[in-house]
Amino acid sequence: MLRQLAKLVADPRRYLPAARAKMLHQLKRWEHHLTPCFAPTAYFLQGQMDIHPVSRWYRPEFAAETGGFFLPGDQVERKITDFHTCDLVRRDMLILLLRTILERKIPGDIVELGVYQGHTARLFHHYLPERPLHLFDTFSGFAETDMRSEAAVTGLQVVAEFADTSVEMVLRRIAPRQPENVIVHAGFFPGTVPAGWEEKQFAFVHLDADLYEPILAGLHYFYPKVPAGGMIVVHDYNAWPGSRRAVTEFLAGKHEIAIPLPDKSGSALIVKQ
Repeated sequence: MLRQLAKLVADPRRYLPAARAKMLHQLKRWEHHLTPCFAPTAYFLQGQMDIHPVSRWYRPEFAAETGGFFLPGDQVERKITDFHTCDLVRRDMLILLLRTILERKIPGDIVELGVYQGHTARLFHHYLPERPLHLFDTFSGFAETDMRSEAAVTGLQVVAEFADTSVEMVLRRIAPRQPENVIVHAGFFPGTVPAGWEEKQFAFVHLDADLYEPILAGLHYFYPKVPAGGMIVVHDYNAWPGSRRAVTEFLAGKHEIAIPLPDKSGSALIVKQ
């Protein structure tokens, strides 16, 4: 053991891959013993999806046939960027929804309302670099009017949060491959919607503004602009009462339903009929 450790320290580039492979092999043998230990805690061990090359159950022939996270024969270079390691279910979920948009050839741009520091925006752009990505945010945290409304509508007393961001920070994090396709709309939505968008379509809408008023405003504005088969994902549906209430109120009497998703903060998926 000490001899192996000495080799690893002396020449990590040579011996680290083999050590990592051996460690993963041991973990696979013990996974059914280890995972229950973490099940009742705030964070737990979760296997990668079986279409991920590192999965224990990865089948290369199946991935080659279906494309896995990508489309077979796609000529565009698509990347899956780093994401919050505590919420990889959300990463995979969003990527597979974007893949479906591509596969079904749903027309329209991509939009996010509630950008914060740009982690999901980066994911969207590097997977769909050829589509315009519109980013709406105050870039200064919750608006005072929205916090007052949240207290009145839901009873939740919200404190000022998510101000530790800026347009420059977000653009640095995204590191656009096609800068012309990352369009920032800074300010209070919907006042920042550009003129001339009457005929604009959106294939994929990501609403992550947390609070009742901006989520409801986003649904009212973007829903009519989503074509059949397009998708609206509302984050925090099973975490923030304002998000849940906005979705429930908006969908009342409509054909669509909110499909709960199992990411950490419980997003909801709405597929336009």
